[in-house]
Amino acid sequence: MIWDTVLFLFILGAATGSFLNVLASRYSERSGFKKALHGRSHCDHCRRRLRWYELIPVFSFIFLRGRCRSCKKRIPALYTAVEVLASLLAVFVPLKIGLTPLALTWTLVFWLLLLISLIDLRLKIIPDSLVVFVALLGAVNLVYRYLTGLAGSYVTTIGLDLLGHYSMVLKLGPSPLMNHLAAVMAGLVLFGGIYLLTRGRAMGLGDVKLAGALGLLVAWPDIIVVLIVPFLMGTLIGLPMMWLKKMNLKSSIPFGPFIALGVLLTFFFGYDIVNAYFGLLNLA
Repeated sequence: MIWDTVLFLFILGAATGSFLNVLASRYSERSGFKKALHGRSHCDHCRRRLRWYELIPVFSFIFLRGRCRSCKKRIPALYTAVEVLASLLAVFVPLKIGLTPLALTWTLVFWLLLLISLIDLRLKIIPDSLVVFVALLGAVNLVYRYLTGLAGSYVTTIGLDLLGHYSMVLKLGPSPLMNHLAAVMAGLVLFGGIYLLTRGRAMGLGDVKLAGALGLLVAWPDIIVVLIVPFLMGTLIGLPMMWLKKMNLKSSIPFGPFIALGVLLTFFFGYDIVNAYFGLLNLA
């Protein structure tokens, strides 16, 4: 991509990240997103309404040195981190798979997963409406592949198979629909089984729904990595937290961000992850 396109995508991503911050901070389980767009942006501490030059994504945080212009309280760095991450996603997804409709659907999915993660971290819930949007984008992605004749092909440049040649070897058959249905079942059975066995203590029903919805976007066998990574990352974070006595076995942690991380790592590094695993087993 040329630099002006990269700059445009970065700015678009930053603006989207700012919008996601608003949605995530104003979402409530009772009213949903209905009130999210009402009211002017203000400082969380002194409640002063922010001027337009205090709302420029990323740059306002740098210009204000991370503090409110009036009360001098610190502005949460998470807001800027979300804007930067949304920008990087807008740039690097097309860099990986090209400026195609598939890049658009994948970028939207990542933005939705970012919003899901923020809400889950704050409220420990995953809105059904966002899960439905993820499923719809996955369905659109699959329909596009059929209409363009890419449904049964292995083309790494457009990101159809996230695990490279491993995807081709481990597929259940030539039908993409069958492999996506298998991915949906894998997500529902694995996460649903854990939900039932732990009676909802290990994860919420929203996590189960999200895992199933992702099967429409990430086919079998790619979904295996998406589903395993969250447990590995959760273990890597949870064990040190328990050792530091910040949490215990009965503690509830939001699992949505780990699922989002699983999709992110599989999309960008899925082949490398599987290749490294088989390399350890001397099977690569």
